[in-house]
Amino acid sequence: MKEYQHVQYLDLFGNGILKEVVIVKEEVNGDKYFIETDTLDMVDLERLRGILDKRDSALYPMWDLMGQTMLRNGMNALEYFHQLVRVKTVAGPIVQPGRAGTSVVQVRVPVSQQGTAPRGPGRPAKA
Repeated sequence: MKEYQHVQYLDLFGNGILKEVVIVKEEVNGDKYFIETDTLDMVDLERLRGILDKRDSALYPMWDLMGQTMLRNGMNALEYFHQLVRVKTVAGPIVQPGRAGTSVVQVRVPVSQQGTAPRGPGRPAKA
């Protein structure tokens, strides 16, 4: 692909080999949502190129451009390409969207407060 705002070369696997990717979104913590271009067929490459060639494509994030684009097959581009999006986490692993967080926050409730959650309106109090 020619020079585009949303196309970058990343060392995805930490082996020194750069791969061309389309950056769909970058999180504040550094995680990058991407689509590998070498896994796409010619039809999908042309679909992405059509989105990247829009005159205002440099002004918006890729996910926004895709969300505003209806493909010829009748699908929204963001919904269509979502199946191909992966996340390169700051820690290094590549995961599917929605699985980037590995830490779990546990809230401990003191024994004296367990079972005293407020009841919804109209519900009788526990006996």
